[in-house]
Amino acid sequence: MAQKAHPTILRPKNNLYQGCTHWDEPRFYFILSTIQKLMESCCLGTTHYLDKIQVSRHLGLILIEANLIHLHFRSKRRLKSRRYKENQLKSKKQSWTIVACRLQGATKLIQKFTGTKKVTLRINRLKTYTRSVPKPARRQMAYFTKSFNHIRYDYARYGMQLMYLLIKNKASAASLTRFLKQNICSRQRRKRHYQFLTYIKQGFQALQEYKEIQGLKIQIKGRFTHKAKGRSRIWKYQMGQMPISQLNKTIQAEYTQTQTGYGSVGLKIWICNWEKKTTNNVNAT
Repeated sequence: MAQKAHPTILRPKNNLYQGCTHWDEPRFYFILSTIQKLMESCCLGTTHYLDKIQVSRHLGLILIEANLIHLHFRSKRRLKSRRYKENQLKSKKQSWTIVACRLQGATKLIQKFTGTKKVTLRINRLKTYTRSVPKPARRQMAYFTKSFNHIRYDYARYGMQLMYLLIKNKASAASLTRFLKQNICSRQRRKRHYQFLTYIKQGFQALQEYKEIQGLKIQIKGRFTHKAKGRSRIWKYQMGQMPISQLNKTIQAEYTQTQTGYGSVGLKIWICNWEKKTTNNVNAT
């Protein structure tokens, strides 16, 4: 028997490009993939995530639209002393100004790379804080956000904000993939990746009652430890329903692979959104 095709292969995906084009097929795909990688690299080392990147081209002009999610480490109402403010005069590594300068430089590189007259960049910025997460969910995750756990769980505050946006259908699967990827690679010593996966599971369980999506599924498989026996491990988590075999459902699928100190790790994320119901008004005759 022939091998069955995966259901997500047959499902229509959101195209990165929108608009007319005169590029040939190989160069067209190469230019779009390069623009997407260049835009995503502007947020490396920060708590900013680019979502829903759309590229359109018309008469020698390129228009790039994207949503920028700005997550914060600390609460909005945190009181800061005068000495703390004096020590923070330098621009922070994760500040918005750094990302804005990178995006401005990326537009010039895209203009030279594509050979167009003008490149326009539109960014819809979405700012979130820890207090935007509901209070019952914050109480359940209070252990991870304590001050004495700030070094061990430095991802706790902005990770909770990202999970809440994902539950509310305001963030895509690509942002969650990048969050998992950058933390799994840096948590290999002293089995810190087990604590990170426990944090992800407890976070989604605390936010489950506020979800506005039909289902979520995460699968991580690869080398987590240095043990020779049982080299690859599988970690799965599912919330809600995930009808992958039904082609009429809108499902976001993200597959990526990262390299750790012990081997390669594969990440798979599926997010199923609710169907939009359309009401047709029929006039009775």
